[in-house]
This record gives sequence, structure tokens and C-alpha cells, in this order.
Amino acid sequence: MGGEPGAQRLMESIARFRRADWHKKVLEGYKPSELRVLSMIEKGCLDDARGVTISAISELMRVSPPTVTPLVRSLESSGLIVRSHDEEDRRVVRVRLTEKGGRIRRESREVYIRHFKELYDYLGEARSDQLADLLELVYRFLEEKHKRETEQSEI
Repeated sequence: MGGEPGAQRLMESIARFRRADWHKKVLEGYKPSELRVLSMIEKGCLDDARGVTISAISELMRVSPPTVTPLVRSLESSGLIVRSHDEEDRRVVRVRLTEKGGRIRRESREVYIRHFKELYDYLGEARSDQLADLLELVYRFLEEKHKRETEQSEI
């Protein structure tokens, strides 16, 4: 098969990213998943200053609420977030960043941006643009493939 060596090279190149763990080195002392939850809480609070619900966080992260709950507990015990009952519906629990949580979120964002700036500087403008174009194309391919597979499974 003519495309097999090329497909193998793509597979190996992508596998190297997983082994490199570059995404796990954002901020010392915090798991990437915890920092991601802080980001989603910050994002959710932009829409509603009262805070964001666990289910809203899980929707933003595209995971189930049971995946988010232990992360929220950990962040709460570290003093990065606070939980409170909704004033209109006491059954609803809302989550907000504390001052410390906001500071950690800002620090993690700065480190994350710095990592990508370093990559941009390393690659240069032309290759960075080329890489972004290729990654967007890969994303589009995966979205279209997922859509086709979903449509076929519904038949």
C-alpha cells in the first residue's frame, strides 16, 4: 500500500506528543485537569457572576459530572474555589474562583501562553502559520469523520 509508510510516520509523530508530556508541565504543584477546571470556572463566571454549576463545567470540558466532582473537591480543599448554594434554587450548587484560584489561573495562563510563544519563536512565522493551518485541517478531518460515523450509526 502506497500510503502506509506515510501513515506510519504520522502515527509515530503524533504518538511522540503523548510521550513528551509537554501539556503536563504547566504549573508546578497542579494537575493539568485542575488547571483546566479553573479555566472553565473562570469562563463560566463570565456568563454568570453567581458562579458556575458542576454540570456546566462538565459540559464545557466535554466530560461527565462524576469526572469533575473530585477535581472540584480537590480545588476547594486547596482554597482555589468556593462552593455555594444558589439563592433562587437551594438544590443548585455554584462554584467560583477564590482570589487565590484567580491568581493561579492567571499564572497558568501566562505559562501556557509563554510555551506557545516559545514554540512560535522556534518555528518562525511561516512554519507556525503552516502548522496552524495543518492542525486546523486535521481538526476539520476529525470532525467530518465523526459526523459521518455518527450519521451511519443512526441509520
